Amino acid sequence: MSLALQGLLLFLFIPLVLVLYLRMPLGLPASVLGGIAIMLAHRFVARPWMERHLSARCFWCGRSGASVDANFASKGATIAARTCTEDHRDDLHAFAHVVATAKPLLALLILVPVALYLLNALVAIAGWTIVPLGAAAWGFKIPIALAVVTLSFAWPLGRFLSREPAIDFPVHNLFLLGVNKTFWVFRIVGLFWLGQGVWSVLERGSGGGW
Repeated sequence: MSLALQGLLLFLFIPLVLVLYLRMPLGLPASVLGGIAIMLAHRFVARPWMERHLSARCFWCGRSGASVDANFASKGATIAARTCTEDHRDDLHAFAHVVATAKPLLALLILVPVALYLLNALVAIAGWTIVPLGAAAWGFKIPIALAVVTLSFAWPLGRFLSREPAIDFPVHNLFLLGVNKTFWVFRIVGLFWLGQGVWSVLERGSGGGW
């Protein structure tokens, strides 16, 4: 099996988790608890896979045959990334410059909504209601969509930043497809979620829901 196909298969667990969290096809308890279990277990498969293939695969585009050193920091460690060209190394570092600079904002828009959504869902499993699940889903999707869509378009600004390249988020998830292909997932899903949000607001407004 090619590395690209392996990476794709590992990546598909991420949208699976999102479906479990947001659509809850198995019902509230099984969907949320199953999603949490997959999310926690995924790291122990995807991270070793990334480490095995770092030296052979371009971190930026996902192609095999990488030969250019493109190290960056991640949570106090050095990721021995490689890219297939110097241009892709520079692109990767530009992205890492932006992530390092915007780290507090990205954490606020991504990590905090995930934590709050799951806390609310776990409380709902126990039989209490803090925020209705439908409203909580918007509190999950909209800030994450704003963060990832903006990041997918704004990363070239990192070429003008001097901060050390660092990605203090799960780097193995970016490696599965390659960073530049992951951007397209960010854009498609993020813009879809934002479009859903705008449509929901317009529907409420036209229906006199204000």
